[in-house]
Amino acid sequence: MGTETTEDLPHGEPPEYVTGTEATTERVLLWVDDHLKWLLTLPAVIILFALTFYPLLRAVEMSMYNYLPTGLGRNYVGIGNFTDLLSNQTFHHSLWVTAKFVTTAVVVEFLLGFGIALLLNKKIKLRGLWQTFILIPMILSPTVIGLIWRLLYAPNGLLDFMAQPIIGHNVGWISEPNIALYSVIIADVWQWTPLVVLVMFAGLQSIPDHVKEAAVMDGASRRQRFVDITLPYLKSLIVLVLIIRLVDALRVFAKVYILTRGGPASSTNVISMELYRIAFRFSNYGEASAMALTLLVFVLILAMTFVKVAKVEF
Repeated sequence: MGTETTEDLPHGEPPEYVTGTEATTERVLLWVDDHLKWLLTLPAVIILFALTFYPLLRAVEMSMYNYLPTGLGRNYVGIGNFTDLLSNQTFHHSLWVTAKFVTTAVVVEFLLGFGIALLLNKKIKLRGLWQTFILIPMILSPTVIGLIWRLLYAPNGLLDFMAQPIIGHNVGWISEPNIALYSVIIADVWQWTPLVVLVMFAGLQSIPDHVKEAAVMDGASRRQRFVDITLPYLKSLIVLVLIIRLVDALRVFAKVYILTRGGPASSTNVISMELYRIAFRFSNYGEASAMALTLLVFVLILAMTFVKVAKVEF
């Protein structure tokens, strides 16, 4: 007969000789030990709910009402705000402008960033210094980026000074409807290409050396090594960085607001600018909420499509 220990007892039960306050304390400690992982994640769950799910639920509620002028209340319209979007030509135009912005910006950022990452992956001189310089735009806020490029795009500014000897006149970077959107895209590419470089460079560095060396010994060409080794290893990262940039580009606002205010002639009126105009200029919070929820659905569909087509698991 050995001495009975706590380990020999059913889990969660204190020894029989422990009674009163000690037994209660023992039970509390055992309960905390069993549920510690949930207790540690509870603050994060509360914050996530407060910052994400609660605003989402409020947006769903607001999208079902038509808000009257200040002080006159609101009318319940159900899905009326969503059906109105089907015939809203301004909304359709903003979706088209957003699609052009997102497609062009994300494709250019990915191709340029991947190319730079491939160059940095080689043992070039001063690689650490180049990496530092490349990452600088990414750490600046979108507001600062917008102000910098507004100065560069100003009439008779630096870019006009460089272009005038070639074309003989000012370009009108953010005043010409045919050019303004691409000027905003250039600013976005300058800011977010470093993110693609950072992610792709980390992925390239993670490819095992023995795999690359085995491919070289087997006589694989550079193109074969890139297609059969590099791309398969980076597929998950490629999908991840494309989704991150896609979602972020869809909600671009600060740069557009500072550079063009959605103009000229609505040529840069992306969906976030249209949301701002409807919600804060016309106080039509119901229609703006419906637009935001519609955009959210588009983002989820695109993200799931990327993952499904690429057949990756995170």
